[in-house]
Amino acid sequence: MKKNTIFYCLLFFIFFGVFCIKGYSKECSQKIVCLNSTIIIEKMPEFSIAQKELEKLTKNHENALEKLAKEFHKKAEKFQKNKNPILKKELEILQARAHAYQKTAADDLSKKQNKLFNPLYKKIENAINRVMERNKTIIRVDDCSPGKGVLVNKGIDLTEEVRKELGI
Repeated sequence: MKKNTIFYCLLFFIFFGVFCIKGYSKECSQKIVCLNSTIIIEKMPEFSIAQKELEKLTKNHENALEKLAKEFHKKAEKFQKNKNPILKKELEILQARAHAYQKTAADDLSKKQNKLFNPLYKKIENAINRVMERNKTIIRVDDCSPGKGVLVNKGIDLTEEVRKELGI
């Protein structure tokens, strides 16, 4: 009876060990890789079109703010000459309008940027998914672009493979 118990215990540990080793080797073959999305997005033809649209919108907002600033400076000069309380109130109103416009312009630029760049990021994501489908060992892709938070990734860099997938 004692020999049977020892035999079953050894058998259990052998099977348990084999399953653990198989699970461990599978886990070791899985990879965390990196990708520089900045390099990819800057090579996409749609990027330059989006950049130009954003620059145009930025210029329009800058021109509007410049007009408000000129108007403010003219009224400020008048106020310096004759300390009129009505002019002071107009200056306060102009200043409030300029601040409100700055916020509106920033929101407008942010919305436009999202509208223009989200489809590009979606296209990159789809290409990454296709690359991951071909290479089943990849479990995670980190974006190693500057400012994305990943300082070091010793994994494989998929940037070139994803660029090829996108045809850029």
